[in-house]
Amino acid sequence: MQNKKIKKVKVGDFEFDVVLADNFIKRGLGLMLRDIGDKAMLFLYKRRKIAMHTFFMLYPIDVIFIDKDRVVEAVRLKPWKTYKCKNYSTAMLEYKCRDIEPDKLVGKTVEFIKG
Repeated sequence: MQNKKIKKVKVGDFEFDVVLADNFIKRGLGLMLRDIGDKAMLFLYKRRKIAMHTFFMLYPIDVIFIDKDRVVEAVRLKPWKTYKCKNYSTAMLEYKCRDIEPDKLVGKTVEFIKG
């Protein structure tokens, strides 16, 4: 799969326009000190348990962890928190908190849509 062509991610009935964290700087900075509007940031990586933080975040975020084509874990994080995913995953989607309760997305099918 050519990752640079992924433009949207569909999780159950919800669809997210994405910005792909496709280089070292984007992956390192994530959503720190920036606002990408209603878009989500997609991180792709080798299968592992991810540890992350929300230092320097301007707003709370929802994070969903994806393994293959399913959401395996989801969490809502306030700024200045740390989190370690309890499950193995191959992708992570970060976005500003919405009306969607992140834990209700666990188990949902995920589709990566190329543009």
